[in-house]
Amino acid sequence: MRNSLSIHAGSLFLCTLLFITACHSSHQPAAPDRHAARFADLLALFPQRQLPYQVNQDSLHKPLSDSMRLLPDVVKRFFPDSIWQNTFPKSPVEVFPLAAMAYDRGHFLVIRVQQGSRIAAYLCYFDRRDQFHQALRLCYTSPDAQADQYEGRIDRKAVITIDHHIHTPDQRSILRENVYALNPEGKFILVLTNANGALSLEDIYNPIDTLPAHHPFSGDYVKGDMSIVSIRDGKNKQTFRFFIHFYDPTTRCGGELEGTGHFLNRSTGTFKDDNGPCAIDFHFTTGRVRIEEVGGCGAYRGIQCFFNGTYTKKKLHTRQTQMHK
Repeated sequence: MRNSLSIHAGSLFLCTLLFITACHSSHQPAAPDRHAARFADLLALFPQRQLPYQVNQDSLHKPLSDSMRLLPDVVKRFFPDSIWQNTFPKSPVEVFPLAAMAYDRGHFLVIRVQQGSRIAAYLCYFDRRDQFHQALRLCYTSPDAQADQYEGRIDRKAVITIDHHIHTPDQRSILRENVYALNPEGKFILVLTNANGALSLEDIYNPIDTLPAHHPFSGDYVKGDMSIVSIRDGKNKQTFRFFIHFYDPTTRCGGELEGTGHFLNRSTGTFKDDNGPCAIDFHFTTGRVRIEEVGGCGAYRGIQCFFNGTYTKKKLHTRQTQMHK
């Protein structure tokens, strides 16, 4: 009888233990689906944050586990490669989730894109229907841009500020502050540019400076002391890389844009932004290039100026000439 009671008590204890364990397991959250077929699954892969949010080069260099990396099929499903194509023209890249923030017009997702030692953070806007609209580069770090430091931040009203700290060869420290807002169409527009000092062409970091320049139109075209159109060879004869930086001291307005253009004929090229309406035509003549903004490029310039003007070609520096050979 006593043995029977012991067996019964032991069975009851075992059943109770199994029941408690099952209940406990049923309340454990399921692991996020790394293949993220739906936007809700994608959100689950991101650390959830609240505005305000900030990212700088120090935080960008923090090591991330490879298990956090977004799978290629997820990246392709939700993030067009045009987001980072200007900064990372060569593939492949690795994409990591940094932060997801709910916003009254949808969601902001911050991704880290990495290619070797070059790293960038992008702010991506998805509307209430979970549709991607546009991305904005918040921060960037690279071994060949050690004199430049970037910091991006978003306040509670979704106003985005990108600080660019420039350390010039003559030991000056210049801060350029670009302020962006999200317009009703879901596009980031540049609404304000501030600077605490004047830049010369030598102070401007040209991200395509050392790329090959064998095409007759490749080279640096300048206007005044603070505006440059830099043209370099593309992947083939039908394309070209470009970098534009301009500043109008009269209106204290400027802009900056990097991308890949396509030749329409022997003397005309064009650029069309994959993420918005921005479009620029390039008209080449001997020793000159005239650029004309033919689509709204407000995301890359102030509201009182445009990507228009004629620039004169200058001789490449000796260092550039040697690197292009």
